[in-house]
Amino acid sequence: MPRSFLSSSVSPALALALALASGVLESSVFVAEGHGTMVTPRPRQPESVYWYQVGCMIGCECSGGGKEDYPSLESVDCADPASPANTDPGALTYNADGLSPRGAWNRYMPWRAPGTSKPIDSCGIASGFLPDAAVQYPHRFSEESGIRQGQRGTDLPPGPITRWEAGSIVDLSFYLVVNHGGGYQYRVCPKGDDTDEACFERNPLAFADGFHTVFHGDETIRIPATDVVDGVVPEGHAWRRIPLPACNCDGGAYCASPGSSSSSDRDFERSYEDPIGTTALPYGSCPTGLQFVPPHITDGSWPEGYGYYVATLLASSGGKAGGFAGNAESPCAGHPDSNACAADAANGCRWYPEKMVCYESRKKEGGGGVCAEHTDEAACLSGTQNGDPCTWYDSPSKTVCYHAGSVGKNAKEDGGGDEKKNSSSGDRGDGEWHITDRVYAPTEPGGYVLQWRWDNEQTPQIWTTCADIEVVPEGEPIDVKPVTTAIEIEKDVGGGVSSGGAIAPPRRSLVASSVLLFLAVAVRVL
Repeated sequence: MPRSFLSSSVSPALALALALASGVLESSVFVAEGHGTMVTPRPRQPESVYWYQVGCMIGCECSGGGKEDYPSLESVDCADPASPANTDPGALTYNADGLSPRGAWNRYMPWRAPGTSKPIDSCGIASGFLPDAAVQYPHRFSEESGIRQGQRGTDLPPGPITRWEAGSIVDLSFYLVVNHGGGYQYRVCPKGDDTDEACFERNPLAFADGFHTVFHGDETIRIPATDVVDGVVPEGHAWRRIPLPACNCDGGAYCASPGSSSSSDRDFERSYEDPIGTTALPYGSCPTGLQFVPPHITDGSWPEGYGYYVATLLASSGGKAGGFAGNAESPCAGHPDSNACAADAANGCRWYPEKMVCYESRKKEGGGGVCAEHTDEAACLSGTQNGDPCTWYDSPSKTVCYHAGSVGKNAKEDGGGDEKKNSSSGDRGDGEWHITDRVYAPTEPGGYVLQWRWDNEQTPQIWTTCADIEVVPEGEPIDVKPVTTAIEIEKDVGGGVSSGGAIAPPRRSLVASSVLLFLAVAVRVL
């Protein structure tokens, strides 16, 4: 699979330097990659995939700079790291058995002691890199957003308000664009308290069952979850492993066996030597195997659920009858340089400067998602988003098409959606997907900030997406309203002060609304 106009034996940093020196990239367009975001409830951050922090190691504060293939404690200014506590290979996602050519190179990555790395901001910083970082790949936000690199997410005004019933079971969702493995946790912080990690650590939300529900195109698939309780912060409160395995080399993609025709001189792309032979079996677009083999791969319930560049997941044609031939090759992968990559807007192509590769992002971009694009009632009512019909809202002051999902309806207590297995890839639409988990809402009414924190295992990064929640007393009707802007929220809603974040036993369930928020803007390298 073509990766770059430069030799794969050249490191990404050196390749970039050489290209700049030679003038090759004089007019090239670079786009910082956004790798994951919470999508339900709707985040407060504009372009929410770009709120994170780099330079994170266990036990240390994130430095806000650096992102080499093999970062060291010194490169991210981590003088006193914590000891790796998440060491069970069954809970890990990268180099679980230490079979990398570099040994246990990722033992201090955030997922090796979930929750112990200290983010710069609990709702992330814009672009992930501090403006003064020596090595950085910042994202340029739209002029309309007014967001600048390094801005703190906790300083943003409140976003759209999602209402939960106290003690109910609610649905929370995320998706990834690039799979750095690791795992995540959902937490809340009562408004009125300091919105920091200490507050979120006091108020983790408990998972209501042991499953994920995958929404992939028009299909709904239930798959087992792997929860991690040992060695985490806050102590004893489960984090959940990312269920998608990448390919079995440190780079997660383009892996090659030593001595093969596609072998690379880079350790990052050398496949692991697997003495047991379980993860090294070829699978789909991973010719040397997967990092781990989850149940949904073994039983075929979600055969597309793997990979490194995972913005869209579609099965390719070919292979044995009834068999799975792997994720379809991205149309972006063949673009040799950033100019060709940026020109392919139709396929949502984005240039990944750290790896000098063109990859596929989500084609539907913008803060409003699919439903919000419709401007008349007929088009709105015929449209769908995430498999749900769009809703038309008409009042003397406003008309808008929005995605209400199943807000205000009680979900079934028996599993959070119908289970479908071995569905055809033709039902997966354009390949877009998200993963939903069911968690218990706080028991105390009031205003909260919700955090989705994703601790990576391949890279020293933490993604932190935040949303604004209002918990109403048990039994109070949920008033379903169209999504409003942050400016409208500021006008209409004051900052609520609440107390407590206790977790209730299961009562009834409520599905929160979702609007996909993903916007990538080109950054021109001068």
